[in-house]
Amino acid sequence: MEQLDGMTLSSPSGDAQLALFAPYCGGRRREDALRRALDWLAIGQFQGERQLSNARSHRFRLDWSPTRSPLETSSCQLALSDVQQEPYRFACPAHRLVQWLMDVEAAEPRDLPDAFWRWLLLERNPDESPP
Repeated sequence: MEQLDGMTLSSPSGDAQLALFAPYCGGRRREDALRRALDWLAIGQFQGERQLSNARSHRFRLDWSPTRSPLETSSCQLALSDVQQEPYRFACPAHRLVQWLMDVEAAEPRDLPDAFWRWLLLERNPDESPP
């Protein structure tokens, strides 16, 4: 819960969040995937493993700041478990993060979709930094 001028603000209910994010995330036709992604959004982290073309893989952990609405900026941090380096820090709208989480396959090892990795490597402005 968050305080604002003496009023206590709570996080929207699951149905309210579904209604907020649905227009940005494929509408009701992907409701099951959206509900699963909103559950992950509330947890604030995703752990997975990215398969590389040479049969190796990298375990990773993606953490993000809590958000309640689709247009809120989420500050994110990606850490590769087997690489000793500073985590990658970036920011994105919450609906974009939810879309990536919606596209996570149920198979093991869990991985974020190619769209996330492509955005991270090619489209993200390297000068962007979380607020």
